[in-house]
Amino acid sequence: MKILVIHPVKRGVLDEDPMPPLPPFIEVESRWLSRGPTSIECRADKARAVPGVLDLVTESRAEGFDGIVVNCFMEPGLAAARELTHVPVVGPAQSAMTLATTLGGRFSVILPSGSGAPIAAEQARRYVGSERLASVRSVEMPVAELGDTERLTAGLIEQAERAVSEDRAHVVILGCTGMCATTTAVSAVVSSRGVPVIDPTLAAIGAITAQVCAGVSHSPRAYAMPRWRTDAA
Repeated sequence: MKILVIHPVKRGVLDEDPMPPLPPFIEVESRWLSRGPTSIECRADKARAVPGVLDLVTESRAEGFDGIVVNCFMEPGLAAARELTHVPVVGPAQSAMTLATTLGGRFSVILPSGSGAPIAAEQARRYVGSERLASVRSVEMPVAELGDTERLTAGLIEQAERAVSEDRAHVVILGCTGMCATTTAVSAVVSSRGVPVIDPTLAAIGAITAQVCAGVSHSPRAYAMPRWRTDAA
C-alpha cells in the first residue's frame, strides 16, 4: 500500500520527517510545501497552506498512490483535496476523533497552544458531536519548540493526567502531528490508568488502510466538481 503524506508546511521549523513506525506493508512518501507557512498554529497559517496542499494533490494523481494524508491536525485544504482525486484523502483530526469514539465515550485533545482550542472544538462538533469532547488542553509550546521532547513529554503527561482526573476523559488525543515522537512515552504513563492515547498520524494512516481494504473512498456526490472542469479528478 502506497500512501502520500503531505506535511502542509515548508521546511525550516520541523525539518525531520515526523512519521511514526509503520507496518512493513505500508509504503509512505513524505512531501513538504514549496510555498506556504513553516508551521500551522492558527487559521491564517492554515489558509496560507491550502494552495500548496492542493498543488501536491494534483501533482500526485498519476503516481499510483492508494491514499493521501494531509498531515496536520488543522487539516488545511482537506475537503477541497477530496474534490481533486478519487483516492482516499484523510486528515489526522477527523481520523483520531472518529477512532476515539470507538474506544470510549469522551475524549480530550491536547494541543501545542490553547489558542487552537476553538478550532479543535469545532472539529469535534462537526466530526463526532460536541458531547463526545471532554476537554481541549494545551502544553503552551510553539510548534518550533516541539523538538524538545523531554519538555513536551512532561507537559503532555501532565495535561493528559488532568484530562483523565478532572475532565473524565476516556481517551486522549495528541492534537499535533509534530508530537508523535512522544506517543510511546505518554501512552506508557496514561494507559496504565486505562486510558488509550491516540497518535493522530497513525490514526490517519489507519483510516486510509481501512478504506483501501474495504474498497471505498469519499463520495463524489459529497465532494463534487462540475463535469466540465478540467481540474476535476
